[in-house]
Amino acid sequence: MALKYQPLVIVALLLATPAWAESHDLVIENGRVMDPETGFDQVANVGIDDGVITRITSKSLSGERTIDATGLVVAPGFIDAHSHAQDAFGFRLYLRDGVTTAMDLETGAYPVSAYYDYWDGRAQLNYGVSVGHMWARMAILDDVDPKGRPFYGGVINESLKDDAHWQTKNYDRADTPAILAGMERGLKAGGLGIGFPIGYYTATSSPEVMQVAALAKRHDSFITSHVRYLSQVPPSGYLGFQEMITVAQVHDVPLLLHHVPSNCLGLTTECLDLIDDARASGVNVIGEFYPYTFASTYANADYLFPGYQKKLGITGSDLVVIQTGEVLDDEKFERMRTEAPETFLLMYTIKEKDMLAAARRPGVVFGSDGVAWIMEDGSDAPADTPYGSGRGHPRGAGAHARFLRMAREDDAIGLMDALWKLSYGLADFLDDTIPQFKTRGRVQEGMTADLTIFDPETVTDNASWEEGKNTLPSTGIPYVLVNGVPVVDDSRVRDDLFPGVAIRRAVSD
Repeated sequence: MALKYQPLVIVALLLATPAWAESHDLVIENGRVMDPETGFDQVANVGIDDGVITRITSKSLSGERTIDATGLVVAPGFIDAHSHAQDAFGFRLYLRDGVTTAMDLETGAYPVSAYYDYWDGRAQLNYGVSVGHMWARMAILDDVDPKGRPFYGGVINESLKDDAHWQTKNYDRADTPAILAGMERGLKAGGLGIGFPIGYYTATSSPEVMQVAALAKRHDSFITSHVRYLSQVPPSGYLGFQEMITVAQVHDVPLLLHHVPSNCLGLTTECLDLIDDARASGVNVIGEFYPYTFASTYANADYLFPGYQKKLGITGSDLVVIQTGEVLDDEKFERMRTEAPETFLLMYTIKEKDMLAAARRPGVVFGSDGVAWIMEDGSDAPADTPYGSGRGHPRGAGAHARFLRMAREDDAIGLMDALWKLSYGLADFLDDTIPQFKTRGRVQEGMTADLTIFDPETVTDNASWEEGKNTLPSTGIPYVLVNGVPVVDDSRVRDDLFPGVAIRRAVSD
């Protein structure tokens, strides 16, 4: 993967223009245009027609509408491959945070067709999913239908009523044909890749993972993983990374490794080195991070079974109930894990130095890992939820702006490097298997007009985990264009516009 910016041979072409003013559907004028693929970084005017960037020039342009971007950065729309907040309120918050494409490639969905049917014509930003191995196991081993949106409808809790075989059952050759058939149906239904969040079900076997991953090669796709062993002692997250890198190498498929610091903890630097070494040896692999020192999970996750204190380097007092804000202790947590295993939690497991090591490492992309929002009564957050209401990890509301603020305050992270991690880096990784990304993550003529316009001096997150602050939107991002449409307009989400399109592979029989 090339991390150096290409020579600026296109600049002369971009700045050459006729003497007369050109007319466009929309013009963005006087913005600092930044393109992380080419390194282009100049004040320029941008013309947009039919959802496509048709002109970038220093000369005057006219349009049916003009946005004055003086003092603002015009950047590629942010691409998030790690979004579990797949609901209308979650999408509103993502838009305020600069996101134009929100996908769940980690846990994915099942059935894939149900997910895409749900969002057809009703999405304010671009959306997509991988085929979720976890959910396919649930459907096949527990006979629980995830209905395409498994975080909505209580399917995890339903499966736990009958031993959650998806989580606990070891390798049984008799199960393999049905699991493989289900996963292949998902790929044929347009699923983007295969998601292996096996950190939540470590009982699943390596032979099963290897056989399912072979489908990605057969369908010219990719795999992602939340690896086994969230631990800094053996068996560690480092070992989990080794497993999935081996799977990718054997099958010659691209691999995205989610939230490196969250899995590797005190071994984060060693895990980043492992990824770099694998890439240098020819494996198409990238890592991911989010800019927080606390993660989110649920009480019955494998890595929170007895003995978690030593593995994670925490105690029960490092766990917080998302719905209520209650800080637990060892005794309270063990009781909760037994009596209310589906309870969602925050856990303070990541050291700041490890998070920063990933944020500063070249070749590591950004993924928010934003989770579905929960109202105070335990229900899902509806589309018209007031900002500040609901409970959840604040990364679903402010992660991208938080990283831009970090780039402003941390000399070790340049703004162009930050934009690479937020947009082009992931588009470049995915565009060989998902052609829609060949025109996204870039600010160039001929590219899709998914654009985020922000103030580099003021952009910031406002969300935190305290009550009333979980879902406060980011500020300093006044305009977000999805397929050329200003869905965020003067820092307000237009509730009458739904320009989002499905990011989806071709559907086949």
